[in-house]
Amino acid sequence: MRFQRSYLVLLSAILLIAGCGGQSDAPKTVSVTGLVTYQGKPMPNLSVAFIPEQGMVASGTTDAEGRFEMTTSEPGDGAIAGVHKVAINFVPEQVPEMPGFPGSENNQKSPIPLKYGDVNTSGLTATVDTDASANDFKFELTD
Repeated sequence: MRFQRSYLVLLSAILLIAGCGGQSDAPKTVSVTGLVTYQGKPMPNLSVAFIPEQGMVASGTTDAEGRFEMTTSEPGDGAIAGVHKVAINFVPEQVPEMPGFPGSENNQKSPIPLKYGDVNTSGLTATVDTDASANDFKFELTD
């Protein structure tokens, strides 16, 4: 009897693990690309975040030409369809040093206004369409 109970517990655990292995918890995403400019110039080293009303955040970083590609779960997989608030922050090439330590005065300053880093003040939104060809966004930042 004890053997049968142990066997049933082990069999149940194996079936539970096997059942969970084939499913993906990753949300369905759509390819999203874009361009960020500030005062008409492409901006490199900016982190772009798409924050949906519900679901996972997508992010990307602008390259030397100001272009970005969004990622939610896998590199370049895009963002979930729907309305997103957008935040854009400067990503310094060097990790800023801690305040009070030598060299902290040499930290790179953000080349864009700080208001763009907060979804409540950025004024930026994006509606991701289920048709990936409609998801090439341009964000023209100003003072």
